[in-house]
Amino acid sequence: MAVMPTAQQFICKKCKALSNVETFEKTGNGIYYCRCPNCSAKNKVVQTGANPSQPGILQVIGLLD
Repeated sequence: MAVMPTAQQFICKKCKALSNVETFEKTGNGIYYCRCPNCSAKNKVVQTGANPSQPGILQVIGLLD
């Protein structure tokens, strides 16, 4: 789990809340996800290659379990 300051955001697929990315986490098979601070859902996100401090909204492509 990588903890880093970030200006990136995502819209949770489960509760639809706009949230700041707190951490990027990675599954054993290489899928990156962000936990929603509101409902704790694991949102699979597209890695854009942008610096985490660059503002932007990450595309969520689904939920993990």
